[in-house]
Amino acid sequence: MTSDRPGTTDRTSRRPTLYAVGALVVVGLVVAAVLTVFANDPVGRAGPVPAAHHSVGADSTTTTAPAPTTTTTAPAPFDPAPPTTTNPSAPALFLPQGLNQGDLPQGQDQGDPFLLDVGNRYYLYTSQPSFSGANVPVVSGTTMGNWGPVTDALPNLPAWAQSGFTWAPDVHRFGSSYVLYFTAGVNGSNPTMQCIGDAVGPSPTGPFVAQSNQFICQTASGGSIDPRVFTDADGSNWMVWKSDENIGGSATPTNVWTSRLSSDGLTLVGSPTRIFAPDQAWQGTIIEAPDLVLVAGKYWLFYSANWFDQPVYGIGVASCAGPQGPCQDLSTQPLVSTNLQGEGPGEESVFVGRNGFWMLYNPWRSYAPTGITPPRPVAMARIGFGPFGPYLGDMTGVAAAGLGL
Repeated sequence: MTSDRPGTTDRTSRRPTLYAVGALVVVGLVVAAVLTVFANDPVGRAGPVPAAHHSVGADSTTTTAPAPTTTTTAPAPFDPAPPTTTNPSAPALFLPQGLNQGDLPQGQDQGDPFLLDVGNRYYLYTSQPSFSGANVPVVSGTTMGNWGPVTDALPNLPAWAQSGFTWAPDVHRFGSSYVLYFTAGVNGSNPTMQCIGDAVGPSPTGPFVAQSNQFICQTASGGSIDPRVFTDADGSNWMVWKSDENIGGSATPTNVWTSRLSSDGLTLVGSPTRIFAPDQAWQGTIIEAPDLVLVAGKYWLFYSANWFDQPVYGIGVASCAGPQGPCQDLSTQPLVSTNLQGEGPGEESVFVGRNGFWMLYNPWRSYAPTGITPPRPVAMARIGFGPFGPYLGDMTGVAAAGLGL
């Protein structure tokens, strides 16, 4: 999930434009993944839980509000610790798109995948694949790969959002409602700035109704993208996202932020905290698509780094002291990099299933044969957690279709 660029421009035009162009199949390339805590940069909707939705105070001073009370405790994620992969050059499976997805035909890209499990049914959300069609495509099924028809989780965009640039979805349940977070281009901005919106719906498929104002928009930092919800062991929910300093192809280093969420998920509570920034050579100046997970009392930040449309794009992992950081890289190398399955893997999300931990992501350019998978399919890898942190797990015997996670 990020503000990207084709070539040397910002990722604002990345998905719709480059999805259509970046489909060449290449054979044979193999390229084998300390934070300083910055001063707070208050952003977004902040304050006590509102009776009505608050406006965005872009880079304005926020007031710390009382933390929302929680009545439930999130179960501690388990650690299945699968065997290490026996094939690190091809660590993932590509999920089939299904043959009955009316406006998501075979061969169309599925960027920024996010998986939700509700009532023994899987919901797969992806970015808008082109300038037209569903703003937030979602498919569902009782097993992975056996999907029903695609529907649009967000049929109507808010007035501030530019049509054709909706991506990086995240969905979380708050009480009896679901909240969809998304990234969209801002109308009238030049270069196109991207910000985070939110929408409320009655079910995982919506239909979600967008709030009228941007949820998070750090205008002084080039915008805000890649929202992801993290639930801590005490049941508190946190928003994790990236500030988009690389807008327009800028070489200004980007940052990862967190802030606690109100009980309805519609307000940031207190001042956001910067928890991570580029600190390794392979990352270049970009850290994006952050996803925070808690395993056996330890916090891990998965992220993507560098330009999304380059072979150097990859997935890394950092260890964190908690939801407010600080976070520090585990290695000078990425966890997943360009391999036999494709170039530039990234835009990951971590799914905690009934049978373990899984990571969904996209290669920028898949090496799978043309016509079988799109240039940017949904890849799924098993991950485990050992004494030295996360690792890629063995996928032997795992089938992409009909899989229950």
